[in-house]
Amino acid sequence: MNKTAHFWAWMLLFVSFVWGVEFSLVHQALDKLTPHLFNAVRFLIAVITLQLWCLWRGTRLTLLENTDTLKHGVVLGTLLYAGFATQSIGLQYTTASNAGFITGLNCVMVPIIAALWLRQKMRYWVWLGVGSATMGTFFLTGGVSGFGVGESWVMICALSFALHIVYTGIYTQEADALSLSQVQLITVTVLSALSAIIFERPALTDAADILIFNPHWQPWIAILIGGILGTGLAYVAQTIGQKFLESWRVALIYTTEPLFAAVGGVLILGESLSALAWLGGLFILAGMLVAELID
Repeated sequence: MNKTAHFWAWMLLFVSFVWGVEFSLVHQALDKLTPHLFNAVRFLIAVITLQLWCLWRGTRLTLLENTDTLKHGVVLGTLLYAGFATQSIGLQYTTASNAGFITGLNCVMVPIIAALWLRQKMRYWVWLGVGSATMGTFFLTGGVSGFGVGESWVMICALSFALHIVYTGIYTQEADALSLSQVQLITVTVLSALSAIIFERPALTDAADILIFNPHWQPWIAILIGGILGTGLAYVAQTIGQKFLESWRVALIYTTEPLFAAVGGVLILGESLSALAWLGGLFILAGMLVAELID
């Protein structure tokens, strides 16, 4: 990789760290806020952050002037909405560590989706990686009987994020990265707000008290870190970074996210994993690394 690619690789590693630690922060925030409302506020903060940064830099966003950017941004934003919505719902029913490991399965899904969608030849070690990750998920969740509602939601989240990475890799080459990112963020904000109004209306009054009239510090920490670093910075970095990094390499960098999630769960939430669960996590990580050996 050249120096530019190395820089963006390190940036995405930082993004992976933020995402991993964020599992624990969001897990705590969801004790007080509903999932769709949390995501709506988080992504609104991200939209404002990106807009302020562009104003400071004197960068002009062309959101409505390029129909391709608008179209692809809405598709990518819809995939992001699906990923974050299902992840937030799942975190209400499973641990931050479990959610981190299962979300990390998107790194295994990326080369498979790329092979089916882009007709890329899939090498044998991809199947080895899938097998290892599947076995790891079995150990981590305690088998089929332990794969409950929360884990099922997070598995849908992993698929949504995998589709997002592949789609970004295809279309980021022909779009303005900042405008594409802003369309995505606005799309998620709108979809999350509509979902909150439709599905979470009874809880909105309590949420207004928690966020505005009698603010609680913990949800705001999760919102600000998630909105500014885990969303605004993260998806600008990914959109720009994938101009210089292949989709599989981005997925490989993101294999570190479950490790950061597990460490965050232990240090922040006091979670504990059994020896079998740690073994499952290692199998998942091994599967991710093996599946990403395509070069």
